[in-house]
Amino acid sequence: MDRIVSMILNRILRRAVTRGVDAGINAAMGARSEQPVDPGQRQAMQRNAQRARQMTRMARRLTRF
Repeated sequence: MDRIVSMILNRILRRAVTRGVDAGINAAMGARSEQPVDPGQRQAMQRNAQRARQMTRMARRLTRF
């Protein structure tokens, strides 16, 4: 029974951490400024955010062992 509860809590915590990391990355990469953002610069920011998300996922996978 403990193991089942632990598995459920780990899944919920992992999802919450993922959402928090994604929100932090979005806040850092998509800084709100008064100046309009160039479309090329916007794409670069989105690629960087995606790479950062991938790196956090890979780090989580590697640290499970």
